Amino acid sequence: MAAWLAGSRWGAAPAAARRDLLVSCRRWAGTSADTVYDVVVSGGGLVGAAMACALGYDTHFCDKKVLLLEAGPKKVLGKLPETYSNRVSSISPGSATLLSSFGAWDHICNMRYRAFRRMQVWDGCSEALIMFDKDNLDDMGYVVENDVVLHALTRQLEAVSDRVTVLYRSKAVGYTWPYPFSMADSSPWVHITLGVL
Repeated sequence: MAAWLAGSRWGAAPAAARRDLLVSCRRWAGTSADTVYDVVVSGGGLVGAAMACALGYDTHFCDKKVLLLEAGPKKVLGKLPETYSNRVSSISPGSATLLSSFGAWDHICNMRYRAFRRMQVWDGCSEALIMFDKDNLDDMGYVVENDVVLHALTRQLEAVSDRVTVLYRSKAVGYTWPYPFSMADSSPWVHITLGVL
């Protein structure tokens, strides 16, 4: 799937592209040139930013363009604060491997995280509990502050800015799907209308 980011007008897809289902985007603020994106990721939180990073570093996508839409402003973590944030995520070894595949895990390890090998969960209304213990094995997972993960992902996104474009303070506000069959006067593009916040 591709996306087309148009300035102040809707455009027609090139004849060669009419065979594929494409996406056309229009941004309210407007741009001077039309841009085609192969993938649009809506939402630049932990999952969306990780998806955009994974696509940006994937060799199968080296000639593709990815657009990441993030409604909030760019968050810069200049210096790691001395106090820990209470917004954390538990990262599984599989997720750590994914983050490592495009270099974000190295940034996390150089900042701060904590591995865990034991977990106890109990019920607030009874004395029932369950315990997971992995003392003699590798780490069960890692607790990482969300700001640290986002900082690592942002740094890696900046390294692939030739393939991944991040639009901060932007979000998709509407979609227009093409007709299910080819018509002479219809566009095969999926139109995404972007709003600037």
